[in-house]
Amino acid sequence: MLTSNQYPTFPNEPVLSYAPGSPERAALQAELEVQKNRSIDISVVANGERLFDEDGTTVRAPHDHQRVLAKVSLAGADGIQKAIDGACAAQRDWSRWTL
Repeated sequence: MLTSNQYPTFPNEPVLSYAPGSPERAALQAELEVQKNRSIDISVVANGERLFDEDGTTVRAPHDHQRVLAKVSLAGADGIQKAIDGACAAQRDWSRWTL
């Protein structure tokens, strides 16, 4: 039988109030400002390789269509073929695994 001292203890996250003037509120507002002015590139991952393309599509903020949140790459024929090749190669290994 296991006893309680055999398990590590993990502290809970602190309860924060986010009240006006609190440090946690100031930190959250600063991070929101950083994120508001940021746009990221999202790649396709095919067979473990990150693929970026110039013909991707943009993701815009739903409440502010002028604001671009991200540019998402599209796989294209080359990326799709890499994904298929990777899946076929992995399937050979997976088919030998026991349940």
